[in-house]
Amino acid sequence: MESLCFSYSSGQAFKHVMTEINDLAGQHEVIAENMQANVIREVSVLVKDFKEERKKLLQEGARMMANLNNQVATLDRALKNYEKAFKEAERALDNFQRADADLNLSRAEVEKQRMNMAIKSQQCEETKNEYANQLQKTNDLQYQHYHSMMPEVFHQLQELDEKRIKNIKNFITQSVDIERNVFPIISKCLDGIVVAADKINEKEDTALVIEKYKSGFQPPVDFPFEDLSTLKSGEGPTRISTTAITSMRPEAMTVKGTMSAGKIKKRVGLFGIFSSNKTEFDPIPDQLLPEAPGSDPDHYTTWAVLDRYNLD
Repeated sequence: MESLCFSYSSGQAFKHVMTEINDLAGQHEVIAENMQANVIREVSVLVKDFKEERKKLLQEGARMMANLNNQVATLDRALKNYEKAFKEAERALDNFQRADADLNLSRAEVEKQRMNMAIKSQQCEETKNEYANQLQKTNDLQYQHYHSMMPEVFHQLQELDEKRIKNIKNFITQSVDIERNVFPIISKCLDGIVVAADKINEKEDTALVIEKYKSGFQPPVDFPFEDLSTLKSGEGPTRISTTAITSMRPEAMTVKGTMSAGKIKKRVGLFGIFSSNKTEFDPIPDQLLPEAPGSDPDHYTTWAVLDRYNLD
């Protein structure tokens, strides 16, 4: 069966094409292995490192924002304490002034208001100093936050992203280099496929089919002219015999008289390919019939060649 298939140039070319395709598949495996070893693995490592570094920088930025917010909240509390102490000091001063002007109050009551005024004034001064201190701290921290600390975090994030983008560029270039390294071999495989296709000769293939399946029979002789005037009384014209035509049927030499003849469906002769029934063809000798598809790795080629010449 293999000799039947590969005796034709198309079958030989198909076999060679399959060999070249197998080599092409091998080169694609090489590409995949190199990509896995030199690109994908390194990408996985860098992705992990980039995620960890970015997480640290974002956490650092969040910590700085939290510190600034806490300092602003402390400043706000100091301002509220100062406002409260200032109002209390004003009330204490007003109470002392009214008591000192009231001649009906005793000196003890006036002294009490004076002492309360002094205490509230002292508390107001302390909260004022605390507010001033927190204001200075807040302004200093805010300046450092927006002019130094956060810009540094953003700069590191920028450098990290630039590194990521640069690696994308390198990996793309590296992937192309991996592909290019096997281009010469792939090109040879493709050239081999073209060479195999160029070797296909349809004239030789059809000539082989003719040589293999020709019957050797001679065309029938001309039908004679029947002159009815020369016939004797009671004689009829000679009936035209179809023996000459039916004797060309190849099954007369290949199928009939064999053990399997009774199992073969009736088929038309060579000229039956021109009939309207496209499902009937001349029988093929048993030794030429292909095996069932699947039993031969080359059965697809075999069936394709046979179908080309209506031999299946």
